[in-house]
Amino acid sequence: MRLPEPIGRLTAATERLVLRPLQEDDRLEFERVLRVSRDAWGPWTPAHDPSLSDAEIFRREILRATHGARAGTHLRLAAFTADGALAGLFALNEIVRGAFQSAYASWQVAADLVGRGYGTEGVSGLLALAFRDAPTGLGLHRVQANVMPANAASLRIAEKAGFRREGLARAYLKIAGAWEDHVMLATTREEWGGGKSDEGIETAPTL
Repeated sequence: MRLPEPIGRLTAATERLVLRPLQEDDRLEFERVLRVSRDAWGPWTPAHDPSLSDAEIFRREILRATHGARAGTHLRLAAFTADGALAGLFALNEIVRGAFQSAYASWQVAADLVGRGYGTEGVSGLLALAFRDAPTGLGLHRVQANVMPANAASLRIAEKAGFRREGLARAYLKIAGAWEDHVMLATTREEWGGGKSDEGIETAPTL
């Protein structure tokens, strides 16, 4: 199997969002979103180490994104509105090349912007980056996502963005101290191009 390749600093622009890597200047807005979203995100995502401050969580997120991009294994982006509000975090994790050409998608929408369609828009931008060829995308063939059955909002985002359900993974991930089942979803490059338009989404590499 071919080794991962560096993926650089890919960005996407949708109708209302810009998806890009976090920068040092984003710290205060990132910390604000952590504060307002902590209760909303808690039931659905693995918890951060409680000993870490919000500033330390931000620092770790930047390091994880930087190392993942250099290794070719992760693409972690923040989505911002035109007025600079952080609308959410969107990522392609565990990117595998060779015969697999696949990744796992994840997303978190800022609690104060839920219900405005930013989740679906951000995931659509993420999929455009996944499936478009280099240098404006990763050229993947398949993207998977896993969502807890009770997380109706995230399931709606996935299905609106073009994912289909493939099954149920029992006791898949430990969330809030319990091993939780997850709905398995996926979409492929052929399905994305044939069934879900990415018209109006611009993707690009940055230096």
